[in-house]
Amino acid sequence: MNKRNWMSAVGAVFLVSLIAGCSGEKEEKGVVEQASDKVAGKAVEYINKPLDKAKQSQAAQNAQSQKMDDMLQESGE
Repeated sequence: MNKRNWMSAVGAVFLVSLIAGCSGEKEEKGVVEQASDKVAGKAVEYINKPLDKAKQSQAAQNAQSQKMDDMLQESGE
């Protein structure tokens, strides 16, 4: 009987640690996923800022070129 109780206790401890270990992994994955999403968002923002500025600069340059073309056409007529 003593050996049987001991084995039951070991089995119960194993089951509890298994359940607790599995739930801990899910929480860690959630934390890891949140951290990786945060880092990815910052990386995208870091990359997109210069691209947006370049697009704005290009749009301003195109507008200025169009304005110059319009002025040249008006003076040529």
